[in-house]
Amino acid sequence: MGRAAPRHVFISCGEASGDRYGARLAAALRRREPSLRITALGGDELAATGVELVARMDDVAVMGVGEVLRALPALAKARRRLSRHLAAGIDLFLPIDFPGFNGQLAGAARRSGVPVFWLVAPQLWAWGRWRAAAYRRRIDRLGTILPFETRFFRELGFAVEPLGHPLLDDYGASYGFEASLRRREERLNRREGPLVIGLLPGSRRQELESLLPVLKVTSQAITGHLSGREVAFVVSVAPGVARERVESRFTAAAEFSSEPLVKLLPRLDLALVCSGTASLEVALAGVPHEIVYRTGALTAFVGRRLVRTPHIGLANLVLGREVVREHLQQDASPLPLARELLSWLARPADRGAYYGEVRRLRQLCGEPGAWERAADAALAMLRPAAGPAGKS
Repeated sequence: MGRAAPRHVFISCGEASGDRYGARLAAALRRREPSLRITALGGDELAATGVELVARMDDVAVMGVGEVLRALPALAKARRRLSRHLAAGIDLFLPIDFPGFNGQLAGAARRSGVPVFWLVAPQLWAWGRWRAAAYRRRIDRLGTILPFETRFFRELGFAVEPLGHPLLDDYGASYGFEASLRRREERLNRREGPLVIGLLPGSRRQELESLLPVLKVTSQAITGHLSGREVAFVVSVAPGVARERVESRFTAAAEFSSEPLVKLLPRLDLALVCSGTASLEVALAGVPHEIVYRTGALTAFVGRRLVRTPHIGLANLVLGREVVREHLQQDASPLPLARELLSWLARPADRGAYYGEVRRLRQLCGEPGAWERAADAALAMLRPAAGPAGKS
């Protein structure tokens, strides 16, 4: 009598944060069911866990109206390939964020009879609430990670699984937040030694192209403002981003670091951060920073008419007020950015108020273990294991 075929899940993500989350989810699933077959659309971090990559996220990682239009042929080809994969014996589909692309795949999964557990909810609270019905038809269960999402999506009729924010696995009690904060304050108040400023330009191609030239000139302006103090810049190279792509666009003096942010952030005194998951990560670590974002003109034009939230920074959204200043499009220009960032140095009371808000943010984001909870919920949704091989 043959053994039962292993159950098979497919994870799909399209950007650096999703790749990291997917890797942790895959590890949690394997701890519970070592025989589980896991295939994925992902990047280096998912590949490093030993999952089978059926496509790489580099081929589909685009954002913005103009950028998506230019990439349509490649996106359509990847979508057709992955839709065929979903129809070939998948027991559960686990899309992580990346709503435009994953939304289409979720529809293909449902048409093939594959249940869908969507992780990291689409941001319908920011724009496009009218899309809720379409997502509801494609999703069996929705994993939420931001504190205000659970009620929002339940009121829209979704079956919700509250997970807590995955970043608390890195920035929870074990991170040593208070000790890190004290060391940073000592450096800032001592005014000796180099001031270490982090530049986090994001991971998407259009973010890098739009932001790196601005950050380069901003770094030069900061150096000019602080002529009496040594300044060291650290440019973070996100997972999956070719170092050469960053270095070719940021030609000023700097260290280029591929360190995980959880290791890099404790040595930063201040930071300029692209809007996105990294901005929440920097806030949870307690680094005083400014949020900066630029994208293509067409994308910005459409976004101004669709987005209904008062903030774009995740920390500001969770806290319900602007705790971190946001500099968007033409407002993200070098001289104002330099002035605003350096204002943190002269205002210790502002830093103290910021640290108080960060403590509240850390409480609101929940407890560590988001992917352990997600793995338990996913395995509960899986179809029963298939019968012995060779039998119908």
